[in-house]
Amino acid sequence: MAINLASKFSKYVDDAFARESLLRGATSDKVEFTGVNEVSVYSVDKMEMNDYVKSGTSRYGVIKEIGDRVQTFRIERDRSFTGSIDEGNAQDQYNVKDASARLHVQIRDVVIPEVETYVFGKWAYGAGKVVGGSAPTADTLLGLIQAGASYMNNHHVPRRGRSMFIAETYAAMLPNLSNLTYLERLGSEALSENRLPRVAGFDVRVVPDGDMLEGVYFILQHKDACPFVQKLAKYKIQKDPMGIDGNVIEGRVRYWAGVLAEKCDGVYVYAATDSVQAAPTFGGSGNAVTVTAAGATIYYTVDGTDPRYSATRELVASGGTVNITSGQVLRAYAYTDTKYPSGVAEKAAV
Repeated sequence: MAINLASKFSKYVDDAFARESLLRGATSDKVEFTGVNEVSVYSVDKMEMNDYVKSGTSRYGVIKEIGDRVQTFRIERDRSFTGSIDEGNAQDQYNVKDASARLHVQIRDVVIPEVETYVFGKWAYGAGKVVGGSAPTADTLLGLIQAGASYMNNHHVPRRGRSMFIAETYAAMLPNLSNLTYLERLGSEALSENRLPRVAGFDVRVVPDGDMLEGVYFILQHKDACPFVQKLAKYKIQKDPMGIDGNVIEGRVRYWAGVLAEKCDGVYVYAATDSVQAAPTFGGSGNAVTVTAAGATIYYTVDGTDPRYSATRELVASGGTVNITSGQVLRAYAYTDTKYPSGVAEKAAV
């Protein structure tokens, strides 16, 4: 007879996930996949300001229909695990493979790190700004973090709700910095408990070196820019299922994360120079523009949308030509599977 103990273990498991995960409080749940596998998020265009005219029928300006852009998301990850603990083996091993303990360890040491690595990757590949540079030192780290804070400030990212995910090696430099100008006071008690203070307005979340993305030193983000959905998290222990004398542990997790296009400036990544793709370069004559990024995939738009997120973006081969007309702006970025995406290069029609 199968006995599903999910309800008995669910509170304990949920507490373990919430306590251990670095993502807690750093993501948004505003994108919902309830009952569906795909969701489209609309970004509505802003209206231009005009000089008011005191006569005629268009005193506020020429009426134009408000446009929009669509960003479509799909549940991407459907992951599972299973394992058995034979009753005979359990007896002969002094019951060291306790089923509930194994489930807790699996979630803490396998599920959570995998989910976090996936989420970090979505942030890095969807960030509004990826900066390449040399490895931080105790002398340069604060300045690099403050540069990211200034970028967010200049792009009107709210100050409340910001977090920094930083690799352990570089987080270890924070308490030893000689210049504490940007460290916010938490009091001597907080520091004595070995908790890092907020830095430049960011809650500090220390990522083990092995769990941080390759080539990334730190990620700065705002929770509203980073939706995360865990559509299914089901863990259960079955006692003596058909054909097995013992416990079977099973788990399944369906989840998705992304970066919202309209809020992309709420994600800032600082990575090694050779981990970041260079932006495309432009050449050619007049409005026949050649676009070059050797070895990379190049996406472009001419309708004013951002090619990193736009549903109307198009591909052009490196060295290929894009023809633009008066009033258009060519926007292009380069992407490879081995580097983080470039910034967006722009060229206005002449």
